[in-house]
Amino acid sequence: MAAFSISRIGTYENCPLQYRYRYIDRIKVEAEDTIETFLGSRVHEALEKLYWDKQYEKRMSLDELLSYFNRIWDEKWKDSVIIVKEDYTQDNYRKIGERQLKDYYQRHAPFDEGRILGLETTRFLPLDKEGKYSFHIRIDRLMYMGDGLYEVHDYKTGSFLMDQQTLDKDRQLAMYSLWVKEQFKDFKKARLVWHFLNFDKEMESFRTDWELEDLRQEILEEIKQIEAADKFPPNVSELCSWCLYKPICPEWKHQVGLEEKNENEYLNDPGLKLVDEYVRLKEELKDHQKETSEKLKKIEEALIVFCEKEGISAVAGTEKKVSVSEYKDISFPGKSSGEREELEALLREIGKWDEVSTLDIHTLKNIFRSENWEENELALLKKYAEEKNGYRFSIKNK
Repeated sequence: MAAFSISRIGTYENCPLQYRYRYIDRIKVEAEDTIETFLGSRVHEALEKLYWDKQYEKRMSLDELLSYFNRIWDEKWKDSVIIVKEDYTQDNYRKIGERQLKDYYQRHAPFDEGRILGLETTRFLPLDKEGKYSFHIRIDRLMYMGDGLYEVHDYKTGSFLMDQQTLDKDRQLAMYSLWVKEQFKDFKKARLVWHFLNFDKEMESFRTDWELEDLRQEILEEIKQIEAADKFPPNVSELCSWCLYKPICPEWKHQVGLEEKNENEYLNDPGLKLVDEYVRLKEELKDHQKETSEKLKKIEEALIVFCEKEGISAVAGTEKKVSVSEYKDISFPGKSSGEREELEALLREIGKWDEVSTLDIHTLKNIFRSENWEENELALLKKYAEEKNGYRFSIKNK
């Protein structure tokens, strides 16, 4: 049975190559964590201990909770943990965790609302009748509030506060609530609860039965698409800064390697030399083109004035001459304007669209690559498509 999670699906959506490294090739990395995930794990463990003790009728004091948090922080800390924001130390993040736990404790003590049904659950929700696919259910805290009302709680330790619209579309807790719905016969409703610990803020959302079933099918279809994928290209984004696979990623491998070299090796790296010269020539060409374009524009303006003054339409040079003729040009709205849509609608309405429309080769390439058309349509298109290697060069900031 293939077990997926929102984290696993999200990895593919963010970067297919990272997905391949982690879930297919299962490559082990030297650095096992970033400071953000390390902080999140320790806060989750502290809150799990708080509620675990509560099940045994033991209420931890705030001092005991913070003491437990700091103990597991020290026990599990490794110098290989990545801190991307170099202006801050692990102690800064430790203090963030302490503040989050203190705020949570003071807001929710004495923790006696509802009955605890699960902490950091490990369950699986079947997605199809055949039992081929399942969804990993890991609820931070599952509560029963009485009268068929269940609560699915999730702790967020990050520095990003989601808005209500985003939460109402969140798939993770919704899938968890679908599992709850199928587990308990008295189920009437699930309250999805997010604790944004960095902001001392609690937010909630609900789902209807039909929304949950639609979500099940949506997740199932996406999983099938992921499993059918045979190409896993890298996707460069701001998330790369926190990726544990940067040292082996083709987009970052050379840069990471440069950072590990001494000054002499760094300056003599052949790749670095090639790029520096390439960038220099591109910028030189750009500057030259701009300068030349500005000079041409001034000369054109001067030629127009000269022709009008002399009453002529051609000016002779040493070997060539330049004719200057005035004409009336016509322009239509650009593609991105609202007027363009109105124009296209008008042409279709009067039956003239086919006479003025042209084949958009770029769009056709994208359709062919993404296979969005039916198989028989793509088969007909294939005989016109010639596959060849091409190369793009783009200058980026490091």
